[in-house]
Amino acid sequence: MNSISLAEPTQTKETISWTSEKETRHLTEVYKECSAQKNENRKIQLIHPCSVTSRASHSGAILPPLSLAYLSATLREAGYPVSIIEGQGDGVLNIRQSECGRYNLQGLTTEEILDQIEPETQIIGISLLFSYEWLIQRELIKAIRSRYPDIKIIVGGEHPTALPEYVLRDCPEIDFVVLGEGEFTLLQLVSGLFYSKEFLSTSGIAYLDDQENFISNGLSNRIMHIDDIPRPAWDLCNVENYFQPNWSMGISFGRNMPINATRGCPYQCTFCSNPTMWTTRYIMRDPVEVADEFENLVKVYGANNIDFVDLTAIIRKDWTLAFCEELKRRKLNTPWQLPSGTRSEALDEEVLQALYDTGCRLITYAPESASEETLKQIKKKIKIDRLVESIRTANKIGHTTKFNIVIGFPDDTLGGILKSAWFVFKMAFYGSEDCVITKFSPYPGSELYRRLRDENKIPPPDDNYIYSLAGFMDFTRTESYCKNVGGRTLSFFVVVMHAIFYSFAYLTHPKRIFRVLFSLTKKRFIPSNVLEQRLYDVFMREKYSTAKN
Repeated sequence: MNSISLAEPTQTKETISWTSEKETRHLTEVYKECSAQKNENRKIQLIHPCSVTSRASHSGAILPPLSLAYLSATLREAGYPVSIIEGQGDGVLNIRQSECGRYNLQGLTTEEILDQIEPETQIIGISLLFSYEWLIQRELIKAIRSRYPDIKIIVGGEHPTALPEYVLRDCPEIDFVVLGEGEFTLLQLVSGLFYSKEFLSTSGIAYLDDQENFISNGLSNRIMHIDDIPRPAWDLCNVENYFQPNWSMGISFGRNMPINATRGCPYQCTFCSNPTMWTTRYIMRDPVEVADEFENLVKVYGANNIDFVDLTAIIRKDWTLAFCEELKRRKLNTPWQLPSGTRSEALDEEVLQALYDTGCRLITYAPESASEETLKQIKKKIKIDRLVESIRTANKIGHTTKFNIVIGFPDDTLGGILKSAWFVFKMAFYGSEDCVITKFSPYPGSELYRRLRDENKIPPPDDNYIYSLAGFMDFTRTESYCKNVGGRTLSFFVVVMHAIFYSFAYLTHPKRIFRVLFSLTKKRFIPSNVLEQRLYDVFMREKYSTAKN
C-alpha cells in the first residue's frame, strides 16, 4: 500500500497546555443529562481485539482490558447498555500465525468477533493501543463495516491519538477517533450520536467531513477528578479467562489483576508518546480510594496479585507512604508489583522498605540508558548514581528488581551503548534479577518521531513503516534509526547484553539455579522473576499452538 499524504501531527505548547482545567465539565453533569433519557435501547459494544506480536518476538503480555473496563463503567453509569467483546480473553488459548506470516496472533479470530456483535448494537468502540498492531486491527474494522454497514465505529487509544488523520484515511470505515483520555469524550460523543445533538464540535474527536477534509478538535480535556470516574466494570469481563494460564505483564501469581493509581506522566522523554496522549499533567488518585479498589479486587475477584500498570506509578514519596500505610492498616497481605517501569527519585530506603512490608515484590526501573549524554538528549531526567543506589537498596531489602534499557537512539554512540552494557554487567552483580534491552523504534506521537519525519529519516506512515515498529522486541530485525550505529550491530548488542546479564546474574547468585530446579518439580511451575515468567510464556504458547495444529 502506498503511503497516505497527510498533514503531520504537531505538538505545540497549546497541545500540552494545562488550560483544560477551566474547560472540563464535571462528569456527574453528563451522567444526569444522559440518565434522564431512555437509553435502554441504545446498545454499545466495546472490542478488545486479539493480541498481535512480531513473528520472532519471544513473548507478549495478555491483560484484562483496563481501559475498556473504565469506558464501559462510565457508559453504564450514564444508563447505556454496554458490553465488552473480549478478543483476547475469550480466545486466550487460540494462538496462531497471521495469514501474511509476519505476526503471532492470540485471541478470537475476526469471524468469532463478528459473531459476538449483537444485531441491536448501534455503536462499536475499539481500543487501539500499539501502532504495530494496526495492520491486523485495520482488517477487523473493515470486516465489521462490511457485515454491519449501519454501525457507527469509534476508535481510541495511543495509536489513533498519535496518527488520527492517517488512521481515518487508511481506514475510512472508521467514523470517529477519540483523542487522548477517553471516558468523558466518548460519553459526550455517544450522547450526541444517539440524540442528534451537536457533537461535531466535541472536544477530543477527529473525523473526515462530507468533503473528506480532516477535522480535529484537539485532545480530550483531562479529567481532573479521576476518583469520580466509576471503577472498572470487571463484571462485564470474563476475567477468569486471563488466569489460565496467566500471561502477566510482570510475574504471574495465577490471578493477576491490573490497577491504575495515577494517570499521565509529568516528564517529556523524547522517545515516548505520553505527552501526545495524556499531556504532561500527572494526576494521582486518593491513596484510600486506590486501597479500596485493591481490596475489592482481592475479595471479589480472588486476585492474589495486583499489577500497577501506570505510566509512572511512583513520583511523590508522601503519597507512596500514605498508600502503604493504608494497605498495612487493612492487613491485606496480597502481593503486588510495579511491572511497567517507574522512576527512582522517590524510591529511597524508607519507601522501598514500606513497599516490601506491604507485599510489593517486583519493581521495574526505567533508566533507558546509562550514558549521561544520551539521557540528556532524550530528556530523561534521572541520575544514574542515584538509580544504582536505589536498585542496590531494593535488592538488599528483598525486592525482585528489573530495569529497562533502550539502545540505538538517533544520537546514540557506540561509547554510550558500551556504558549501558557496563551498567547491565554491574546490575547482575548487584543482585537485579531481570533486564529488558530493546532497540529504539520511532513511535508515532513522540518527539523523536516528529524529528525523524522532519529530517526525512523515516517515511510517511505506510504498511511497511507500521510493520517495522514490531521490531523493537524482534532480535532478527535490523532497522536502525541511529546515525552512528547500524542495525546489525544494535541487534548484536541486544543479544549479547541479555546473555551477559543473565549469565552473571545466575552464576553470581547460584541459589537462583536451585530455585528454578526446585520449581520444576512442582505440579505448576511458579516463576520467581520476569525471565522465568517469559520462558514459561514461550513454553505455554508453544504447547497450545502445537496442540491446535
